[in-house]
Amino acid sequence: MKSIKSRVLSGVAAALVALSMSTAALASYQTPTKSDLPDYSNVAAGLVAVAAQLTDVLDLNDEVIDIDSIKIVYLDDILNDAEIDVVDDTLNNLILNLQILNLQNVLKDVDVANGIKIGDVLSNNDVDVSDVVAVKVFDVDGVKKLLVFCK
Repeated sequence: MKSIKSRVLSGVAAALVALSMSTAALASYQTPTKSDLPDYSNVAAGLVAVAAQLTDVLDLNDEVIDIDSIKIVYLDDILNDAEIDVVDDTLNNLILNLQILNLQNVLKDVDVANGIKIGDVLSNNDVDVSDVVAVKVFDVDGVKKLLVFCK
């Protein structure tokens, strides 16, 4: 049987882990870096990354997201020219391009706030959904946040 002291310490440790994860996620959402961009270093990694992104985006259909929780990030702001060239080369693959197109089509129709779709939010920010190359979904203390990466 566990002592009360060990149970309390276990609970405190679990809370600290949860707090550190949500704090890191929030910091990453507020100031995105290239580490937030899914791996597009090669086609195989890109295909795996897009599949995971599609799953995350489809899960958003069940969530209500505050419009202010959708952040648009341009690749030019987080990658240098050489890194952008690698991403461009990877995205030139036909199969990966088709998966990105699938991601864009799903993304534009995801309802995030009582009939407001992510595609509408992008349009209102002068971003065409065809410019989207990746997304990253965060769960910060039970609140969904979304980074949308554009070229």
